[in-house]
Amino acid sequence: MSVHLHFRPMAVLSLLFAAFLAGTVAPLRAGDNLRLNQHLDYSSDSQDGPLITGDHMDEGAVAGQPNYVIFYGEG
Repeated sequence: MSVHLHFRPMAVLSLLFAAFLAGTVAPLRAGDNLRLNQHLDYSSDSQDGPLITGDHMDEGAVAGQPNYVIFYGEG
């Protein structure tokens, strides 16, 4: 049994061009040295400060646009 894959050259070029634009137009910026707040109190509804702190935390935010936070981990 053989599988034949057919690629459309224009679709592949369009995908590569979109990936190139995404990498050059909006470079990824992120915070470093992330730390969880050690003083969080989950038994009350108090204001205990920011949940996560770190270095360069303001560099990735862009005013007037949606800003996403992505957590990734492997176990």
